[in-house]
Amino acid sequence: MSERPSGFAIVAPVLVVLLAVAFSMHRLEDFDTWFHLAAGRLMLASGTWPAANTFSLTAPDYPWVDLHWIFQLVLYAAWTLAGVNGVIVLAAMLTATTALVLYGVARRFVPPMLAAFLVAVALTISSPRFVPRPELLSFLYFAVYLALLEGYPRNGRAIFLLIPLQILWANTQGIFAVGLALGGCYWLGATLAFLPVPRGWRETCGLDFVAWRRLTVVLAVATLGCLANPWGLEGALFPFQLLPRVTGNSLFSARIGEFRPPLESGYAPVLVKTWLTVLIASGLSFLVSIQRWHLGRLLAGLAFGVLSTQSLRNMAFFGWMAVPVLAGNLGPLVARWRVPAWLRGGIATVTAMAIVLLVASIATNRFSYVMNVQREFGLGVSRVRFPEGAVAFLERAGISGRAFNCLAMGGYLTWSRPHDAVFVDGRLEAFPEAIFRDYFQAMDEPGTFPRATRPYALDYALLYHAWGNRMPLVNYLAKDHGWTLVYFDEIAAVFVPSDEAHRAMRERATATFAEMRAERAREPEIELPTLFGHALSLPVGDVWRLRSYGNLLKTFGYADEAVTAYKRSLALDPDQTEARFSLGLAYWALNQREGAIREWREVLRRDPTDERVKQVLGRATGAR
Repeated sequence: MSERPSGFAIVAPVLVVLLAVAFSMHRLEDFDTWFHLAAGRLMLASGTWPAANTFSLTAPDYPWVDLHWIFQLVLYAAWTLAGVNGVIVLAAMLTATTALVLYGVARRFVPPMLAAFLVAVALTISSPRFVPRPELLSFLYFAVYLALLEGYPRNGRAIFLLIPLQILWANTQGIFAVGLALGGCYWLGATLAFLPVPRGWRETCGLDFVAWRRLTVVLAVATLGCLANPWGLEGALFPFQLLPRVTGNSLFSARIGEFRPPLESGYAPVLVKTWLTVLIASGLSFLVSIQRWHLGRLLAGLAFGVLSTQSLRNMAFFGWMAVPVLAGNLGPLVARWRVPAWLRGGIATVTAMAIVLLVASIATNRFSYVMNVQREFGLGVSRVRFPEGAVAFLERAGISGRAFNCLAMGGYLTWSRPHDAVFVDGRLEAFPEAIFRDYFQAMDEPGTFPRATRPYALDYALLYHAWGNRMPLVNYLAKDHGWTLVYFDEIAAVFVPSDEAHRAMRERATATFAEMRAERAREPEIELPTLFGHALSLPVGDVWRLRSYGNLLKTFGYADEAVTAYKRSLALDPDQTEARFSLGLAYWALNQREGAIREWREVLRRDPTDERVKQVLGRATGAR
């Protein structure tokens, strides 16, 4: 017997919370989380807000307007209470609260399970951003903004809550202008309703003069409230200083994935298609409700829809905005939908089951597998993101001082080695752009590395080789050029200068690494997950980590060890054509030609259109 429709009023919000927690309860993977933790630690230790980029060796006196300070203190408090798991739980709580607020907004217009479905879609679109960053508080503020604006004027004086909310936002993240933009869209819609527009529009979004004046005052005071931050006018204008760095053809927009347009990013095609579908559906929903447009909602949907086409990170705000857009536009149509109660209940049941299956796919990492990302459900720190082994090596070998690091490693070094200043990190606003320009050029053209680093008297270099764009510099430093490779593992490599001044450090490092490799060789191999283990959880992180290690070993000439790494990666996921192709190359380097040809034929069997494999296989079989 099907569940009574009223029961969905309890089930729906529970499912929303479960999905929000599932999406955000994953191993810590965000590179920037670490410098936010370090900033919280610094503020508590110094008793004041940061004034300059003291974490950096390249720009230690550069002004640092740290508008993230409220989030950073909250984040550090979570760490103090429960370590990394406290940070993850904080992220899950903030995400779940945001989802519940949005569910409440949608419920004003549509039945429980339809509201849950809309929020589930929004959570899916926004899921890449569910990491311990200030954005999580911004998402919550955005949801509360929507709840207050959508409930006005019925909620009366509650609209004044936008003022303290905006002040909080201005002290939480530099994108606080998003709140003012959202409020401005709703205010402009209410203002346009005073014009001779269709009566349905006026009835849907129109305000009387008293309500309109109150909203005007609230938004004006909220705008002035942005001055209430430790940096005053400089802090209030911060979004305008940051915007040119992350938009258009800026240095960062072409380099950092989250600033790329969704359709040009190559990121998780299924997710991008979901966003595009919702974008189109939102537009169509206005066409079917043209007689009762809410002009504020229309303007906000248009604004955040256009914004989402500009960069991946903006997809999240559009996902949230799509909830009231679709619920508000489709609600009246659903209310007039004359269908039997059993059919409504059946659709609601199917929707609930779909959300449960989505939660299960996230918890078993199958969602990550489909998205082709390395995010793993659970607690703790990701094994594919942070150089824990490399930092342990630095401590054991007694290596310290002034570090060259790639952008991804800066935050972790700032947190784990506070005595060592870093070259760069993810705080784009805390460095002169010239520093990043030299850094990116050294990554692209390693021959410029000596010029870019000469002024800083570096003591060691730590590079995250798991991303291919680091490999040119890794290869350059590994071929001497004044540096010696002293450590490498699945994700990171460490180099020390080859000069006389670093002789003692270099000799200690070389001896320490030899000891660590010998210790690792004596360790029993970790057993691969069984078929039953795969059913519970796909090890997407280990698959990627082992493949990356194989690539590095092959590059450094350890073809026999590369074969082992590739085979272990393929044992976890046999469908990796790239790993299988590289395994063939490693076999060929070892003069095991039959093994190489076997792997390349298997690649071709799985993908008959792979021209690269056809060419390599043709040359290999012709050389036999």
